[in-house]
Amino acid sequence: MKRKELLTFIKENRTFDLLWVSQILSQITLNMINYIMATRIYERTGSTVAVSLLWVFGYLPAFFLGPFSGFLVDLWDLRKILIITNFLQGLTMLLFLTIGEKLYPIYPIVFLYSLLNQFYNPAEAASVPWLVKKKDLPTANSLFMLTMQSALILGLGVSGLLMRFLGPNKPIWISAICLFLAAVAVYFLPEKNLQRKDLTAGLSEFWEEIKSGYSFVKNTRIVLFPILLTISFQVFLVVLGVSMPEFANNVLQIQLQDAGPLLIMPLGMGALLGTLLMNKIAHKFRKRTLMKRGLGVIFLILLFFSVILPFLNRYKLAAAIPLMFLAGLAGFFIAVPNQTLIQEHTPERLRGRVYGTLGFLGNVAVLPCLLFTATVVDFIGVSTFMFLMAGITLTMLLVFDRMESYILTRRVKTAPVSG
Repeated sequence: MKRKELLTFIKENRTFDLLWVSQILSQITLNMINYIMATRIYERTGSTVAVSLLWVFGYLPAFFLGPFSGFLVDLWDLRKILIITNFLQGLTMLLFLTIGEKLYPIYPIVFLYSLLNQFYNPAEAASVPWLVKKKDLPTANSLFMLTMQSALILGLGVSGLLMRFLGPNKPIWISAICLFLAAVAVYFLPEKNLQRKDLTAGLSEFWEEIKSGYSFVKNTRIVLFPILLTISFQVFLVVLGVSMPEFANNVLQIQLQDAGPLLIMPLGMGALLGTLLMNKIAHKFRKRTLMKRGLGVIFLILLFFSVILPFLNRYKLAAAIPLMFLAGLAGFFIAVPNQTLIQEHTPERLRGRVYGTLGFLGNVAVLPCLLFTATVVDFIGVSTFMFLMAGITLTMLLVFDRMESYILTRRVKTAPVSG
């Protein structure tokens, strides 16, 4: 994506810019608070399991609201959902100031924050196609992905400095203020008066509406596969994050606090390059081609990390840094076209339900991985674990290729015969 084209898109889409500002502030807050609380827990317990419970409580709300949040988002005004959830999450941040030196209250507060996210995330994703033209969806999604990667860098790189120079509570205040500003940003979004179903329609109709979202995903292959790939990629990122401390300490032999700038920052820079290239590349290659190449690169990187990197001795870090950069670029080429496919082929009235389905199934898949990954890594070692992840990535690539062939075959069979 050329800088001039990016600036033109931002100037011509002022309403999208408001949503983008909200996403920027929300993502920065999320990563800052995750880093701060994970650091606090690990410093006082020295337990990876205790830290992983932080993520478990973050994913649990999907089991309770996952099947319903998308439906409710489709019923309510998107603008109001974004305003209310941002404001309530800002208040939730302030609860961290009341717990003092205690650790256990951290978990229910994280649970509450994530509970609100079950409404914010589907509403945010469903708002993008409402605010931008269809041809601009790749650009909008690229900006959102850039925000996520940049916020990850800021969360890991800035939070530690803020805690060191401002004390443990100042970053919490900053996080709360960011969320209140996010609420102000979405307050200025335009009103959108769509015909919504009445909540009093009855329980049977309610369940029928929920099932319609799942039925659409199940029976629409061109949406089903991107959703399955998104879930798999989400699981991959979470598992990689859980194994990162072990990878940094035992394979690269660096301090855990250095893992952010040395590993995550190159990952984000790779995603940044992807943002700059996406608009230009998107017009030259099919979305599925970009996604397949991204998966192939991730497979080769994991294979290198597991088989070759342990034997490089003092050159390990020198090899790992550019590979993390490449992984960020490859991940970007998987995520953005995948997100665009879902949005392009989902009717507007079902988008909230589809993203609710995506969030629920993703959390169902992620939670068991969170519970068992740390134990598996400790048992077989991080290098062997990376090798297994490479095998899983290769399997995803093969399944991707097979399902693509199936979709193309179905299109040929159902195409009308001319002449």
